[in-house]
Amino acid sequence: MILGLVASMLFLMPNVYRPQEVFEDPEGKYSLTVPTGWTPVVSRDGLGRTDVKVVYKNNENGTLKIRRVTIEGNVTPMEYAKQDEERTLRFLPGYVKGEAESFTGGVDGATVSFDFAVSGKPMLGRHYYIRANPTTIFVLRFTGLRNVLGPARASTDSMARSFKGQ
Repeated sequence: MILGLVASMLFLMPNVYRPQEVFEDPEGKYSLTVPTGWTPVVSRDGLGRTDVKVVYKNNENGTLKIRRVTIEGNVTPMEYAKQDEERTLRFLPGYVKGEAESFTGGVDGATVSFDFAVSGKPMLGRHYYIRANPTTIFVLRFTGLRNVLGPARASTDSMARSFKGQ
């Protein structure tokens, strides 16, 4: 009887008790652990290319897009992060430079946090630059509402630490 009650409670509240899941890119380029509340969404664009994002409840709250970059020479993740900021991030509407810091915990990486605006809404960006091998860096681009994504730092750090790129 008690076991039946516990089972029915778990069935009625699946998101609360859903364990973390490992998500593998359909093309086999990477994998990462997705915490509770985040949902991987796989679709195809008009040209038939696979589009993957991981969403926190809805696109506005938080979205993770992953980009694979081929680098030349001995560019470190921090050097690439600073180049990316100079080439792209600073041109976002309402861009406010944030912190760039080394990211550790089993990965060779860096992270850049920044504020920007979309339709007058305060947004937060947190990008992780993770070295997969000497010629490849993956960029984990988290964006979302500042008041939602800001407190979710533990989740974004956790996903970045679990990231395994090919």
